[in-house]
Amino acid sequence: MSLPSSNSHFESGGDPVESRKRQSKRDDAIRRRIENDLSKKKRSGVKSTRRRKGAPGSVLLLRPSEPVICKNSSTVYEVSQMMIARRENCVLVVDENGELLGIFTAKDLAFRVVGAGLNANTLTIDQIMTPNPLCANSNAPASEALTLMVQRGFRHLPVLDDDNQIVGILDITKCYSQQMEKLERVHASSKKLYEALDTVHNEIGMAQQPYHVFQYFESLKSKMNGPTLESVLDTATAPVYVSVKANVYDATILMRENNSTAVLVQDQVTSSVSGIFTSKDVVLRVIAAGLDPKKCSVVRVMTPKPDVANITLSLQQALRQMFDGHYLNLPVVNEDSEIVGVVDVLKLTYATLNQIKQIEESDQSAENTSNSPSQQQSTTNEHGPAWNKFWTSLDNDGDSESAHSDSAIGSAPEVSASEFHAFNVEIGPSDSVSHVETNQGNTSLNNTNNSFKNEPSFIFKFRSPALGSRVHRISIRPSEGLSRLHELIDHKLLSKDFEYLKVSPERNDETYAISYVDDEGDIVSITSDNDLSDCIAMYQSLSEERAELYIHNPHEHAPVEENSQARKFNRGSSPAPPTATGISNEVLIAGAIGVLGGAAIIGFILGRK
Repeated sequence: MSLPSSNSHFESGGDPVESRKRQSKRDDAIRRRIENDLSKKKRSGVKSTRRRKGAPGSVLLLRPSEPVICKNSSTVYEVSQMMIARRENCVLVVDENGELLGIFTAKDLAFRVVGAGLNANTLTIDQIMTPNPLCANSNAPASEALTLMVQRGFRHLPVLDDDNQIVGILDITKCYSQQMEKLERVHASSKKLYEALDTVHNEIGMAQQPYHVFQYFESLKSKMNGPTLESVLDTATAPVYVSVKANVYDATILMRENNSTAVLVQDQVTSSVSGIFTSKDVVLRVIAAGLDPKKCSVVRVMTPKPDVANITLSLQQALRQMFDGHYLNLPVVNEDSEIVGVVDVLKLTYATLNQIKQIEESDQSAENTSNSPSQQQSTTNEHGPAWNKFWTSLDNDGDSESAHSDSAIGSAPEVSASEFHAFNVEIGPSDSVSHVETNQGNTSLNNTNNSFKNEPSFIFKFRSPALGSRVHRISIRPSEGLSRLHELIDHKLLSKDFEYLKVSPERNDETYAISYVDDEGDIVSITSDNDLSDCIAMYQSLSEERAELYIHNPHEHAPVEENSQARKFNRGSSPAPPTATGISNEVLIAGAIGVLGGAAIIGFILGRK
């Protein structure tokens, strides 16, 4: 297990896409088995506090995720299965009263359990967790929580309310990507409009596309194109290698000794690298799968032939590649395709945030130089830490980009993935840290430009069960699964909706059913991840960009209306006039008038020229 020379490279030959597809299928099989096993067991988990809407500038505005919670008597094996079923790599440990005791991550499992040679089947979580973790108060300023995470190097930070009850958990990488994507959506949609109508934007009502946000992001984008991966490479990012003949136990020992969450699997005879193995793979493919780390070969559970990035790639583009590919570790190569390091998404996120901080400190300093002392004090009080401008630019935009109610003028237009190609950040849940899907046309793993692929989101709309006139809109990727779909819907529903449906808002109890209308006019329930994927695939095959869901009591029929998609897809029905599901005629008319008005203005301008 000695370290090889620095001229290691990835072996050529074979189809990397097919290899990773086979590994992905094995991952899916493991996850389905675990989900089935857990569904048969009576859940006894502690209920967490229901998410509330945060005050402006508070921690809740960062949208803490619903945490995975376990009792302190749970075994590491049981906890690993919970992590896989929920697609999370962090668990909060509580006592019988629901009080927070500790935190446990995938890295802890690799380092403290497998790397230490302990038995995950008998070891209880309280023996290996990090006790008494630092937490954030849900009503505290968001800047305090973010500053704490950056200064202390935390990826996860539990959020508690004033009664010390768990509200959620913050993930710094998700916080960053969510805010960046909101800025990008406004920037991308505004840019097209400003370029076409920059001389008349006041006449057609551009108030909903804040020009100051557009200018800020344009400046931020240009300044962030500079630093490259070379700037973050150091001794801590040096590649760690393990032999193809090693077992998982050997690999985790190397991870722990080098404080790295990933090792490269190498054939020491040819010095070629066959794959990558990460701490997340330890959870999914080894412990949760019930394998013995000392008897399981690392080749069996690695991700073969991973993508790489060139040392000249910008930090922002590297994050884009990792988020698109759904992996958290990225090998870096030089111009000669020699491996010079392995970076993780947390390191790049912190490097980017520090860069944003420096940019805004410079801008704030320049602004203060031209202001009077009283104006300087006002600016400091308004923005707080230098990077608050980044976090608060869109605090008034309501819900997130993936969960917001329809409005005639309150939301930015949808922008396709291709329009984000130049500069876009978004993170999605991963089946494995190192998993990535690439196009069949890829012939070289070192071709960074071919790896910027993104699984497209699909839009669902549904009506409030209690307030039928209120329409909500959410966006989800097929790989995010049923749990994420429930989470997005939960975020929209009010207490009166749950009362109307006669179900509990808690996931541990019987909750609402989710149904849709298929292409034969039948009402189909979504009860699993596969059902969700099938639903999205069906609508996409029909070239539909969005679909309608029906939220109802599980013991009652879905409230499908005559003018809904059931009528649209029913082969025996007479053709219905073209409609947009979930959008009122008033909105359509207003949109049509806006488009015609814009076209008329453009025509007038061109005619004058």
